[in-house]
Amino acid sequence: MAPYDAMIVPTTPIVAPTLAEIADDKGFGRANVALLRNPTIANFLDGCSLTVPCHAPDSAPVGLMLIGLPLHDHRLLAIGRGIEALLGPFAR
Repeated sequence: MAPYDAMIVPTTPIVAPTLAEIADDKGFGRANVALLRNPTIANFLDGCSLTVPCHAPDSAPVGLMLIGLPLHDHRLLAIGRGIEALLGPFAR
């Protein structure tokens, strides 16, 4: 990742499940593994990450996750602010 400022990925690969879908242990386990899959990347890389909301009004909430190098939190926050400013008109 060193030549790049950040890696951009979806925060989660699925839309959050309904309460009915996670009512039993099997449903909860399946959803939990899926929802944690992408955020775990930053943990394995010992990096930092943040999520920028990027959904249109009246649509399913989704996030755009930025992953940065270890100890580059300030740089990643600056990138996140820039992306948020660009997406702002679309994600309100």
